[in-house]
Amino acid sequence: MMPIQEVWYVAREYAGIAEAGGVKNVSCSLAEGMAAQGYSVTVFIPAYGCVTISGELLYQDVIEAAGESHSIYFKKTSINGVRIVLVDGAVFRDKQAVYVYTAEEARRLPGDPRGRGHFDADIMNVLLQKAVLRFSCLSGEIPSIIHGQDAHTALLPAFMRTDEAYASRFSKTLAPVTIHNAGPGYRQGYPGILRARHITGLPESVLSFGACNGMVEPFLLAGQFGLLTTVSPWYAEEITSEQVNDYTEGLSRELSSRGIEIEGITNGLDFSRYDPSDTSISLLPFSFDPLMGDLSGKYKCRSWFLDFLKTDDLSSVSLEKFGFYEPSDEGVFFSYHGRIAWQKGLDVFEQAAKLVLDHLPQARFFVLGQGDPVLEAALIRMSMRYAGRFVYLRGYERSWARLVVAASDFLVLPSAFEPCGLEDFIGQTYGTIPVAHAVGGLQKIIDGRTGFLYGGSKTVSDANALASLLLEISEPMIGNGSCGCASVPRYKQMIQDAASYIREHYSWDKIIKERYIPWYEKKISSLY
Repeated sequence: MMPIQEVWYVAREYAGIAEAGGVKNVSCSLAEGMAAQGYSVTVFIPAYGCVTISGELLYQDVIEAAGESHSIYFKKTSINGVRIVLVDGAVFRDKQAVYVYTAEEARRLPGDPRGRGHFDADIMNVLLQKAVLRFSCLSGEIPSIIHGQDAHTALLPAFMRTDEAYASRFSKTLAPVTIHNAGPGYRQGYPGILRARHITGLPESVLSFGACNGMVEPFLLAGQFGLLTTVSPWYAEEITSEQVNDYTEGLSRELSSRGIEIEGITNGLDFSRYDPSDTSISLLPFSFDPLMGDLSGKYKCRSWFLDFLKTDDLSSVSLEKFGFYEPSDEGVFFSYHGRIAWQKGLDVFEQAAKLVLDHLPQARFFVLGQGDPVLEAALIRMSMRYAGRFVYLRGYERSWARLVVAASDFLVLPSAFEPCGLEDFIGQTYGTIPVAHAVGGLQKIIDGRTGFLYGGSKTVSDANALASLLLEISEPMIGNGSCGCASVPRYKQMIQDAASYIREHYSWDKIIKERYIPWYEKKISSLY
């Protein structure tokens, strides 16, 4: 096996610097984990207007995208053993969020683009990728690996292998790209080869390899000129089959027909960032330890949460409350936190919640998140229809997202498709039993041991099946007062088993040592 000399990661988001979705956690944990193993690691990330860290200016360059020249500045800093290169330029600096326009930006722009993707996102993506390759030329460094995270970086292999300025330079550099989500709105496709050529500068002969249903798909180009990975083996299987072809808008069929292989490596969990036994880390009001069966602090968190819900104005924590909580001595608490999106199955969640609330007076539902306005409106209506039993907290605040999970008995995850899923890990870390649609990475839940599953990867997420399961698992809790899942021996054991299982099998240290490093070494050797 060829040794790994230096690894570069390229991402649009990174935990602690610029955060938006789950990519930030993978980008950070993988980079820091590789650095902890002794490798030289660099991360390239845009210097958005919301980035608060600064760095030492290393180089300045001019890079072209969409027929225009852009001044780019490379600034260096270091965090936890990882060299961070901030790619600074006006196109990044004038953005206050990673992917979408903020409310403040929307007031200054025509058409009220609040919450919508950046109009020049394709230019941002190309500039970031070209900047990484230019940095190599300016610094003289040639890494063993340039690993891109998600579709925003999926043109890197094409630039590296086909551009005369780089093909020889990077002939022995591995070029993997990780698919974090191949669903609608995530693939960064171009509407036709002419548009793609204008933005990227790549020739039609190269871009034609990305053609799919009238679009140019960056993931297809990555599969042609580099390597593809994704965030679980189950999702790797799904997106190279017909079963999720509709969700990928034809990409799955194309990947399958071309025989493009995708390596599925399940994301890990950096437990040190969530540890419920340390409130300074968990951000929860009380400490507890599910691994040891100590759940008293979990239910103190619940009481604190329910007391705070009596406050009508939650603007101090950047949340908007719809509905109120009506106390119940035998409440069964269900929750969801995350993006309010069709992919996450919030339409199914709403329908299932209605069925449960109509049949189980003790049921209480709590939802925290923001996203699709249609789904948000449906949740607001639920808070009015089931007053006192359904509360929707619109917005996002990290400590409150964790609190909603920790205060609950069951975490409901009815995703239509799910590449990996971090929410089930968070639930298991905080002693909350996940109840999930058996699809994609959610299949890492062991049904009946570390959580509950319904349906299957070849079935749609069904509200009736979900509601039936929620009612079934609620039955043992009725008549046990307000002690939550800890009052049911089977559930208390399940909580302990889940906490133990994810630490043993899904730590980032284990994933990196047993999956990433051997895979990197094997693929690098194939270049020689």
